[in-house]
Amino acid sequence: LVDEFQDTNTAQYAIVKALAAADVPDAPHNLFVVGDEDQSIYRWRGADWRNIERFRRDFPRHVTVLLEQNYRSTQTILDAARAVIDRNPQRTPKALWTEMGHGHGIQLFEAYDESEEAAFIVHQIDKHVRGGGRFSGLAVMYRTNAQSRTIEDALVRKRIPYQLVGGTRFYDRREIRDVLAYL
Repeated sequence: LVDEFQDTNTAQYAIVKALAAADVPDAPHNLFVVGDEDQSIYRWRGADWRNIERFRRDFPRHVTVLLEQNYRSTQTILDAARAVIDRNPQRTPKALWTEMGHGHGIQLFEAYDESEEAAFIVHQIDKHVRGGGRFSGLAVMYRTNAQSRTIEDALVRKRIPYQLVGGTRFYDRREIRDVLAYL
């Protein structure tokens, strides 16, 4: 069993192929892989989503089972993602659906810089809470830890409580505390 197969690299695929005896016609080929080329995000670590294509070629008797029901997103989000992803001709077509309903429309905001972006985030949070929402129902996701400082500064200035998950708050980082202590 190989999970997150889209994130395997060439060497890992060669190992899996050898273990499953792909080149032995009468072998049982007891191999089960789970992967989605649409979710391949580790190219920078050598991951190669084309291993899914190689698997299909090297194991011609494979059976593909598509898991198309989504339990996390609304249909609006799924439709928007598919509108982008469907433009890739080298992917497995999927008809993603959910029982979560359509949800809210998608809003696009293009910020001039990180400060404007942080101000927009804080404004949206404030609007949500003033409308009866709760802080605990919100999450801010960013691509790299370096982006957290500006957002954290804006949250602190507006006295918005937050919890950083999977990382260290900017001002709690050792190098930042050292610099602040020195100053």
